[in-house]
Amino acid sequence: MSEKKDKFIAKTFRKLRKLFVWVLAIPARLWLTYTSPVQKNKVIFLTFNHTYTCNPKYICEEILRQKLPLEIVWVVKPHQLTGTDFPECAKRVVHGKGPYFKELVTAKVWVDNAFGFTWNPLPAKKKNQFYIQTWHGSMGLKRIGRENVKNKRWSIAARLNARWADLCVSNSSFETDVFRQTHWPKNRIEELGHARNDIFFFDDSAKAKIVTRVRQHFGIAENKKIALYAPTFRNNDATACYDLDHGQFLDALEERFGADFVLLSRYHMKTLKARSAQGNDPRILDATAYPDIQELMLAADVGITDYSSWICDFVLTGRPGFIYAPDLDFYDRERGFYYPLEETPFPIAQTNAALRENVLLFDAELYARKTEYFLRRRGCQETGTAARQIVEIIKQQCGLI
Repeated sequence: MSEKKDKFIAKTFRKLRKLFVWVLAIPARLWLTYTSPVQKNKVIFLTFNHTYTCNPKYICEEILRQKLPLEIVWVVKPHQLTGTDFPECAKRVVHGKGPYFKELVTAKVWVDNAFGFTWNPLPAKKKNQFYIQTWHGSMGLKRIGRENVKNKRWSIAARLNARWADLCVSNSSFETDVFRQTHWPKNRIEELGHARNDIFFFDDSAKAKIVTRVRQHFGIAENKKIALYAPTFRNNDATACYDLDHGQFLDALEERFGADFVLLSRYHMKTLKARSAQGNDPRILDATAYPDIQELMLAADVGITDYSSWICDFVLTGRPGFIYAPDLDFYDRERGFYYPLEETPFPIAQTNAALRENVLLFDAELYARKTEYFLRRRGCQETGTAARQIVEIIKQQCGLI
């Protein structure tokens, strides 16, 4: 009992110390807010996992491509202060630390793909700052409302985001409706497409360079085809649902498509313990740490997920996609979907045997027709120009045009 008591006291002390430090920091943050002027040439970026990825990455890349006279700041974790993951010209600050708040209150434009800038209510966004919410979903499946994601801190951040976001970027009429029904009922929304999906519209030379980079990173030979498996997380931390029979799936792919395959397995950052289920098949490669799933999608010949919205980006490639969802009924009750999965073009399986059959019976012509109908019905607005359009808005806010 003594050991348990000591641990409890130590844990309580750490929490109280953290709270004390946070309370003491409030006056300093308020002082920064009211004494630090906004710099019209500064843009600050943040992604939900603090990596150089998703929509903020491709917006940043367009700024660099145009060689705009803007100061770029990226919000990172401590271990990311060094290394080559971010552009050399970008300044890096650790989320929640003093320099971060200084950069936040002085940046003219904030670019975020989740609720990263609203996890802490202070400092508040100033009236002459411009907050671009790019989100990280798509024409995706699972619900994102506060009643579906049962996390109080997340809900508070969502409310602040609705108050502060000056522009929400959508890629479809469907996503616009989702934004209106959930967190941004009155905010400005523009259907520009998602900057991260511009990658699928790059010219052949640029695409080839990215695919080569992915293959070299994982040591994948040119004669091998690539399948990408990336399931989402579960609110209840369940892992039994990650029971994909990787070997059987690969065998079915090789039989159906007449080529050797490797599987890039990429688990959500909240479910890393599920990675142990991968087994020792040399055809299975761990891609969880690869920062940009968009590059993996571009390199993949086949995609498979359960309910992750990336598959609704991958559909833009026209390549085969599959859904393996052994806990479909439970997940539907717990989190819910915006439309039945049957409305997607992806063959659905709840068992490994059914997945194998879906692969072997895959009908490319039927899949193409369903894909075209799916994109049309969701009102997809992807044209490969999203980053350029968003940067035009940033230029306007920063007084460059």
